[in-house]
Amino acid sequence: MKKKLLASRSLFPAPRLKHFDFKKISQAQLLFGLGILLYLITRFLALDKFPIYFFSDEAIQTMSAYDLVQRGFRDVNGIPFPVYFENGQQFNLSLSVWLQVLIAWLPRSVWLTRGLPALLSLLFPLSAGLWAKDFFKSKHWWLVPYIITAIPAWFLHSRTAFETSLGLSFYSLFLFFYLKYRLEKRKNLVWALLFGAFAFYAYAPLQLVVVATGLVLLFVDRRYHFEDKQTVLKGFILLILLAAPYFIFRITHQGSLSAHLNLLRSYWTLNLPLINKLGIFLSKWLKAYNPLYWFFPNETDLIRHQMKGMGHIPWIFLPFVLLGLWKALRKWKEPAYRLLLISFIIAPMGAALVDLAITRLLVMLLPFSLLTCLGLEESLLFIEDKIKIKRLPTALVALSLSTFSLWMAWFAIVKGPTWYGEYGLYGMQWGGQQLSQKIENFKAENPDSELKLSPRWANNGDVIMRFFLGDPLPLEIATTDEYDLYFQEIDPNLVFIVTAEEYPSLIQNPKFEQVEILDSLPYPDGQAGFYFLKLNYSPEAQAIFEEELAERKKPETVELELFGQIAQLTYSRLDMGSIAQIFDGKHAQPVRTLEANPFEITIALQDAVEIKQVSATIGSPASRLTVRIWTSGRENPLIFTESVPSSKQIRLITIDFGQIYEVEKIKIEIESLGEGEPTHVHLWGLLLENR
Repeated sequence: MKKKLLASRSLFPAPRLKHFDFKKISQAQLLFGLGILLYLITRFLALDKFPIYFFSDEAIQTMSAYDLVQRGFRDVNGIPFPVYFENGQQFNLSLSVWLQVLIAWLPRSVWLTRGLPALLSLLFPLSAGLWAKDFFKSKHWWLVPYIITAIPAWFLHSRTAFETSLGLSFYSLFLFFYLKYRLEKRKNLVWALLFGAFAFYAYAPLQLVVVATGLVLLFVDRRYHFEDKQTVLKGFILLILLAAPYFIFRITHQGSLSAHLNLLRSYWTLNLPLINKLGIFLSKWLKAYNPLYWFFPNETDLIRHQMKGMGHIPWIFLPFVLLGLWKALRKWKEPAYRLLLISFIIAPMGAALVDLAITRLLVMLLPFSLLTCLGLEESLLFIEDKIKIKRLPTALVALSLSTFSLWMAWFAIVKGPTWYGEYGLYGMQWGGQQLSQKIENFKAENPDSELKLSPRWANNGDVIMRFFLGDPLPLEIATTDEYDLYFQEIDPNLVFIVTAEEYPSLIQNPKFEQVEILDSLPYPDGQAGFYFLKLNYSPEAQAIFEEELAERKKPETVELELFGQIAQLTYSRLDMGSIAQIFDGKHAQPVRTLEANPFEITIALQDAVEIKQVSATIGSPASRLTVRIWTSGRENPLIFTESVPSSKQIRLITIDFGQIYEVEKIKIEIESLGEGEPTHVHLWGLLLENR
C-alpha cells in the first residue's frame, strides 16, 4: 500500500513554488515597472470623468456585447458567433465587442466599459519597451512607458472605449512577436499572426495597415521565411484559419464594404479615374507626416479628439523623433530598425483611404514613440559622455516626463469639463451619464409623466440611453417637430426634453404658448444644457398649420441634365437628400418625401427620348410603382403599374413597357401601400432605359 502511494505521488508531483529573489531585479527593470505603474495611474484615475463625454461609439461596444449574450451568441438574423457587428449602418465592430462580453454580465458603468480597453492598452508600452530592450539593445529602454504616458493623443484615446486604442495595442504586439520570430525563435510566428489578426479585427482602418505590413515583411524577409518551409506552411494554414471569418462575412454581406466607404464619403466611391484616386491617396498619405499636425494644436480634428492647447504629441519630442529617424535610416539593414521604418511608412495607409483623423492615425504613435526613444538615447549618451554625474540627465528626463504626465492628467480631469464651450451635437456631445441620472430622478418624482427626448444632442442617443436606463427605455427618442408640423392633441402628461439650442425656437414659435419649464440640466460651464418642458398650442396655431400645409403641398421644380439635354423636374417636397442623387447610379443614400404619399416625379423633356423600361430602387414597405408616359401624337398618357410586397431590404422594382416609346414627358409615382399621408417615401435610385 505504501509503495502504491509513493508511486501515485511520483506520477503527480506537488508543484514547487520558486522563491522570487527581488534582489535580482535590475535598476532598469525597476524603473520600467515604475513607468508602467505611472501609466496605469494616469489611465484609470477618474476614468469615468474624462473624457467628459460618453460617446455612442463607446456605449455600442457594451450594448452589442450584451445583446449578443442575450441572443445566445447569435446575431439579429440568428447566425451563431458573428464576426462583425453593426454600428450606425456600417459593420465596423468586431473584436472590441467580443472583448466586452467579458464584462457584459456586470452592472453597466462608464468605468467598466472604458476600463477593459484601458487595461489592454497597457500592451502598447509593454511591447514597445521590450522591443527597445531586446532588439534595439537600448540602454534607456525603460524610458518607453514614460514617453508613451506623456503623449496627449494616447492619454485621451486610451481612456475611451473606442476600438482605435485596441487596434494600436495589438498591432504593437504583432510587430513585437514578429521580431521575436525573426530574431529569436521561429515558433513565435504563431503569436505574430494571432496578434496581427487581433489588430485586423479590432479596428477597420487597420485592416489595410496589417495586410500591407504582412505583405512587405513577406517580401523583405523572404529568404529567412523559406529557410524553414515547415514553419511557413504552418503559418500559412493558421493565416487561412484566421482570415476565413472575414472572407465568409464579405461573401454573405457583399455590399457592406462599399456601403461603409459610402457612409464615410470616401473618394474611392466617386466616379473618378483610378489614377486620380491614387493621386488623392498619395497626397493624404504624405500629409500624415506633417509635423504641424502632430506636434502642435490643430483645427483638423474634432474638439472631442483633442487635448486643449496641446499637439497630439508634445512638441519637445520632435527633435528626438528626427534624430531617431536618422538613426533608424542608418541602421535600416538590421531587422528591428527596418521594421520600425516599415511601420512608420505603412501606418497612415488606412486613414488615407478616407481622410486624416487622429482616430485613424493613432497607430502612428507606435513608430513615433520608438523613434523618440532612439533619439532620446542618442542625446543622453552624448550628454552623459560630457559630464561627471552620468545618471543625472536620464533621471531629469524621467522626472520631467512623469511630472508632465501627472500634470496632464490633473489638467484634463479638473479643467477638461470647461475646455470647450460647445457641448452639443457638433461638439463634445456631453450629457449621457448626467442626463440619464436626471431622467431617472425626474421620472421618480413624476411617475405619470411621458418623456420625449430630443435626439439632437448626440449621435445615436438611443444607444447611450439604453446603456444607462436599460430596456425598455422609460422614454421615447423624438423631437417636437411632429407637433410643429401638424396640429394634434398634446397629452397633459407629455414632457419634452430639449437642448438649449432648440429651446429658443420653441419660445419664439407662434404656434406655441405657455412653454412651461419643469426642470433643467446645466452644462459643466453652468450654462443651460437641457430643458424639461411642456407645450401648449396658441389660439392662432390651427390657422398657421392650414396655411403651412397648403404651401407644402406645392411641388418643387428644378432643371437637371438628363439624356444629354436640360430636363425640367417637378417633384414632391423632400426632407432628406437631393432629387439629383436618384440619377447618379450609386444608390448610396435615399431621398425622402417630407410627407407626400405617393412620391411624384414628373420629367418634361425638350426632345423626345427612347424609353423601354423604368426601374426604381425602393425601401421595405409594400409599394406600387406607376408610370405615365406622354408620346408624340397621343393626347392621353399610357399608364403602366407594378406592385411588390414588403421586404426586409431595399430592392428594385421594374416596369417594362414591352416596346420602345418616344417619350416627351414621363410621370413616376412611388406609393407606400396601406399608408396615408403624412408618410416618408424613400427612393434610392431611378433608372430610365431604352433596352
